[in-house]
Amino acid sequence: MEKKEKEKMKLVDILLEETNPEDVIHLDIPLFLRLLEYAREDAQKDVDLHFVTDNATRLSAEGQVLSMDHYNDIVKQDEINSAD
Repeated sequence: MEKKEKEKMKLVDILLEETNPEDVIHLDIPLFLRLLEYAREDAQKDVDLHFVTDNATRLSAEGQVLSMDHYNDIVKQDEINSAD
């Protein structure tokens, strides 16, 4: 990896640490159960779960508790389908 690329990645890590230092997500129980169902029944590949995790982390960056209102934003089918 080039020096410039390493510096860029370091800056990204710093920004992520400042906005959500522990990469913690906060979910209510109904959303948690639905995401478990998605993982068991609907996710086709491991990458699908990575997209879901990235989306949930991004949406939780400001510390809000995610609910079923966020489900469609967490499980974006267009992102998941484009990974195929």
